[in-house]
Amino acid sequence: MKKTENRKQIALEKIADHLLVHGMKGASLRKLAAGVGTSDRMLLHYFADKEELMTGALTLVTGRLVGILESARSEQIPFQTFLPHLAEMMKEPQVRPYLKLSLELVALAAGEKEPYRTIALKIWNLFFDWIAAALKVEREEDRIPLAALALATTEGFMLLDALDCGSIITNALEGLKMLNALE
Repeated sequence: MKKTENRKQIALEKIADHLLVHGMKGASLRKLAAGVGTSDRMLLHYFADKEELMTGALTLVTGRLVGILESARSEQIPFQTFLPHLAEMMKEPQVRPYLKLSLELVALAAGEKEPYRTIALKIWNLFFDWIAAALKVEREEDRIPLAALALATTEGFMLLDALDCGSIITNALEGLKMLNALE
């Protein structure tokens, strides 16, 4: 059984790599199998169905992104510096494929296409939990509302970045500085 689990994990790693390179358009069972170097039937030997396979692979992708983000900070970050920190991280070449894949997943989820809607919700909950843990707050009751604001703003930044609207992101960060100065 352990050998099967090892092969399943290796397949998930390769599928995650494939998705980061080819995106969701490369997510047909045949393309994924080719990317792993196996057949689609063999993939279904390891996974109950495509939903289980995609959930595992995209959760792994999310875990990798959280690992990258986590390695870029040494302690909890106050909200005022958290958004600029994430905006800078979005510019990193190693982060770019994750953002592109995330946008593709959101587009599929927005069309209420399953299993992508369910997978996207799971991933956004993982990312939200990471944000909530990464934020430094003075009052614990502020953690969830500030994490929600950070997630919504970051996702907005991601969309603006995809449209090459970096100046809007820059202006939004300047607006944040103005709000901080009012406090």
